[in-house]
Amino acid sequence: MKMHPCEHCCAGYVAAAALAACLSGCADGPVPEMRYLNPWIREQWADDERRATTYHRKVADLATLRSQAGNLPPAEREQIAAQLAARLKDEPSPALRAELLRTLGELPVPAAQQAILAGMTDETAYVRMVACKSLGRQPNAESFQSLSQAVASDTDLDVRVAAARELGKFRDFEAPQALRPALDDRDPALQVAAMQSLETLTGRTNFRNSAPTWRQYLDGGNPTPPPGPTVAEVVKQYWSWF
Repeated sequence: MKMHPCEHCCAGYVAAAALAACLSGCADGPVPEMRYLNPWIREQWADDERRATTYHRKVADLATLRSQAGNLPPAEREQIAAQLAARLKDEPSPALRAELLRTLGELPVPAAQQAILAGMTDETAYVRMVACKSLGRQPNAESFQSLSQAVASDTDLDVRVAAARELGKFRDFEAPQALRPALDDRDPALQVAAMQSLETLTGRTNFRNSAPTWRQYLDGGNPTPPPGPTVAEVVKQYWSWF
């Protein structure tokens, strides 16, 4: 696997990245992530962390905060959310902005909600995808509106797919109709994401991945469920796994 390119934006990580580049070849081995196991590199990272907070330490701290968020009192959640929101505005690294949004998603308070909504307009598509997932953890009217808009008009396909998936959690809203733009899109991945969410929202498992059937249903019709797969199709799907 390759390291996420956004991580190279982090000032604290520059020293480690430069060091890893100098140790190309046998030091890293065929898998770049194996450099983490190199004791000398770990020692250099430890030295970096004594001088400044590195990217890896920041990510670890945010992960720890997420694991503890459920046990924090409301007032402390609001205070921490406000601090993270302030950091989010000034953070130059897309990777860290994504981690901040992921953490804010664990803090169901107004300050976190507003920061996540702002994250839906981030210039980096990956950050907007994380914002979609964080909004899915807070199924309220503002989250629904923002995700619906993303499904209909975001410029990145992956963000639209992420938004369509999260809308499947909004049972108390007009989520089926909000998924219509995804269902009408020509991209198969976006259509499938919409149909999976529609199945979750409506319980209509017999409609399967039939876009025409779902369109008829959303238009107020009473469509006949599509026929099940033939034996040949089942066998073909089975062998595709090998």
